Amino acid sequence: MVDMEQRLGLIKEKVLKLVHKNRALEVQNNALLQEVDLLKGRLSDSEEQRALNENIIQIQKNTINDLTEQNKLIKIAKEMSNESSSSNHDLKIKINELVRDIDRCIDLLNE
Repeated sequence: MVDMEQRLGLIKEKVLKLVHKNRALEVQNNALLQEVDLLKGRLSDSEEQRALNENIIQIQKNTINDLTEQNKLIKIAKEMSNESSSSNHDLKIKINELVRDIDRCIDLLNE
């Protein structure tokens, strides 16, 4: 009978240890789940920031293209004011080419 009580006592101790370990693991699991949620939030914020940065880059590229076109037009206007009237036909051809280039750029941007 004493042997049976000792065995029951050992089993009881082992069960209590397992219960304590289980509680500790549940606490650790909850902490890890909270950390996962936090990291998911940070990842989402990073992805949103990346998307905003890509939009800013695209806007800057468009601005550069617009300024480049304006620069070309200014150069042509200076050429027109410096050249004689006989070369007006050549300038009109250049302007028409530039207008076509601008139209192609606008079409590409609209795609």
